[in-house]
Amino acid sequence: MKKLLTLVLMVVCVNMALLAQYSVKFQLNDSTGQGEPYATVRIYRASDTTRVVTTGVTSLDGSYKQQLASPGDYLAVISAVGKVSVQRDFQLSHNNKTVDLGTIVIKDADNVLSGVTITAHAPVVTKEIDRIAYNVQNDDDAKTNTALEMLRKVPLVTVDGQDNILVKGSSNFKIYKNGHPDPTLSGNAKDVLKAIPASMIKRIEVITDPGAKYDAEGVGSILNIVTIDNSSMSGITGTVGIRFDNYGSCNPNAYITAQVGKVVTSLNYGMFRMSHRRGQQHQEGMTHYNDTGYELYSKSDNRNKGDGHFVNIESSWEPDTLNLVSMAFGGYAYHLNHQGISSQWMNDASGQRLYSFDTRTRMPRYSYYNFDGQLDYQHKTHVKDETLTLSYIVSTSRTRSHSENDYFNLENAPMGYTGYGNRSKENFLEHTFQFDWTRPFAQYHKIETGVKYIHRSNKSHTTMDYEGLDPDTLDVDNRLNHLTQVVAAYASYTFHKNSWSARAGLRYEYSYLKAKYPGGGQPSFHTNLNDWVPSASLSYQMGMFNSLTLSFATTINRPGINYLNPAVISTPTSISYGNAHLKSARNYSARLNYMHTGAKLTFTLTPTISWSRNGITGIQTVQDDKTVSTYANELESFYYGCYGYVQWQPFKTTSIYLNGGLGRQRYKSDNLGLENARWSSFAWLNVTQQLPWKLRLTLSVGRFGGGPDGLYGREKVSYWPDIALQRSFLKEDRLTVKLDAQVPFSGKYMSSTSYTTQGDYTGWSRMRWPVRGLTVSVSYRFGSLKAQVKKSSVTIENSDVVGGAGKGQGGQQGGRGN
Repeated sequence: MKKLLTLVLMVVCVNMALLAQYSVKFQLNDSTGQGEPYATVRIYRASDTTRVVTTGVTSLDGSYKQQLASPGDYLAVISAVGKVSVQRDFQLSHNNKTVDLGTIVIKDADNVLSGVTITAHAPVVTKEIDRIAYNVQNDDDAKTNTALEMLRKVPLVTVDGQDNILVKGSSNFKIYKNGHPDPTLSGNAKDVLKAIPASMIKRIEVITDPGAKYDAEGVGSILNIVTIDNSSMSGITGTVGIRFDNYGSCNPNAYITAQVGKVVTSLNYGMFRMSHRRGQQHQEGMTHYNDTGYELYSKSDNRNKGDGHFVNIESSWEPDTLNLVSMAFGGYAYHLNHQGISSQWMNDASGQRLYSFDTRTRMPRYSYYNFDGQLDYQHKTHVKDETLTLSYIVSTSRTRSHSENDYFNLENAPMGYTGYGNRSKENFLEHTFQFDWTRPFAQYHKIETGVKYIHRSNKSHTTMDYEGLDPDTLDVDNRLNHLTQVVAAYASYTFHKNSWSARAGLRYEYSYLKAKYPGGGQPSFHTNLNDWVPSASLSYQMGMFNSLTLSFATTINRPGINYLNPAVISTPTSISYGNAHLKSARNYSARLNYMHTGAKLTFTLTPTISWSRNGITGIQTVQDDKTVSTYANELESFYYGCYGYVQWQPFKTTSIYLNGGLGRQRYKSDNLGLENARWSSFAWLNVTQQLPWKLRLTLSVGRFGGGPDGLYGREKVSYWPDIALQRSFLKEDRLTVKLDAQVPFSGKYMSSTSYTTQGDYTGWSRMRWPVRGLTVSVSYRFGSLKAQVKKSSVTIENSDVVGGAGKGQGGQQGGRGN
């Protein structure tokens, strides 16, 4: 950590030393004598006025100062919106390293409006009433970076050294592309986003306050990737690349877009392979049983090897300016092979050994796939911005798991069997139909309304076969069929006039849930849920560069099949099962967002509170010196804190980004008599430095963890340093090579530790895995097409489930199960 910060300071100091040799400065005023803020200043060599040496803007008071790398004759061209451009010549030499052009007056352009080209500063970060947008095309790094690399610069988004994505320090969010869930982003966002070139992305939106059409979807935020929608050219373009590391993992990918007439089609394909060396894990832990004083110790070494593929095809047809038809389909599949050796032993309160045994675990089969298809039809009327949209989406996924566990070196073992096998199957199928209508009226007003129907089916089959026992004694054969039907309607009103914006919305959802047990293990049951979901926002634009937004939101979470499945899984030291009677949980939040957008400094501050009274939580108890785990609607939670983002460009070649947050989280259950409250914080610092010879150096460090871990424990803080060096080659920087060193200043392994501090038992658990390494990425961009598949402005999004077996099972953001 100290070494990385030292490197950051060295880079900044060297940059300052290099740029401090020559400089030009002046004061720009308007015709009234007031300073002219954010006027665009372009500096050229006097001998070549077609190629810009550097571009900048005046500060808030109209002052301007710019460092230059070498002496010579220069021309400064100054322009601002509604003003007559001004030019000034100046000369720098070894004897005259600093030139002061004095006070320059820029006049109004009211008498030369015809034929005048006005240039304004294009902001990288912008704010709307419900979202913050990072305009990727206004960032020069978009020419060579991937979508995942650009995410590191987006406000409120952090990407750690393992490419795990967090929004406001949490994984409670969903990723969409062009306003709807992408078939592959749900399950393996980090792999897919590495395969999408940033040059194909228009902007990345963080929807911090989803409106009525999102509110019941169960997520705190939505990350929306908006691709370029200019389809005025025909041709083909694309990017192919490969990424590999010193552990033997390999990730080839391709992204291709083509247009023929009025049809635009894109293909995104990628493959990823995890080697045994990359998939190593070492785990150890201790559990202290409070009633008896016994202590259970465990340690294990695991090796995982797997490979997967993802593909996504999108196409759009725009027969005329009023109609648009778009479709998308794709899938994601992977296979995992797991092998492990573990040891467990129990000591009594005096430290004497009670029993011990070793376990050999083999998972010859674990496979997962999903497939999604989507069709949208959008019609625009002759009323400006009025749209009607019909959407349909089908989603399906399948999970197959088979594991075998054999015991050896048994000493007074507590079980009467010598091993067990576990087989599980989960199938998910969902159909969704939706209609949306958007209509502006009376200049300042807009209404949005729509209806939605979801038919969602989950089926699971779990078997447990214990060796050395009568099959009727302990064996498990559990089948669960779970059906959810949702009918929803929403209405939203938006007002916008001058500096004020306001929005209010209400959503109603009726849910019918039914469960059957074909094996007859439990009686069937069904339940009806009715949820009203209000939301509201108020925003005020304080001048050109500052805004203030106050918002309130409600979300719900329905339990997924993994939480509902009552199948009992028993091992020598643990018992676990689901709760078929869980109810949907309601969550509330209120936040105030202040944002300043400047030429060199942009920052946001977001004080936030959130609370819930019937959240779904894990329940941990002890029975016969075995841990017992299930779920219940027993959780009360309350959070208050503040999130922040800073983007600062102290020099033309240096950019600094900082995302972070600090808050206090409290979990409580009156029925269980437990309360857990702690302060937590997270931060991600990214410093990018342009070097000679087209080199770009990026230094990053992140801090995560430290907060409460549910009702029972806490997490240990982790740090993630990273150094990357990148260079582009060939014409138009079409070939890019990047070297990335992960965790270069510590040992080979990274560890994550959690502590159980209260309940029927206490203890700790630590996982360690290889992380220090070197990754090489090579990508090549070909073609010149400027088109991208068009998308309807409104479409379907389903994200209301926790603990499900739907899309994204085992992936980045969790899944949709029930």
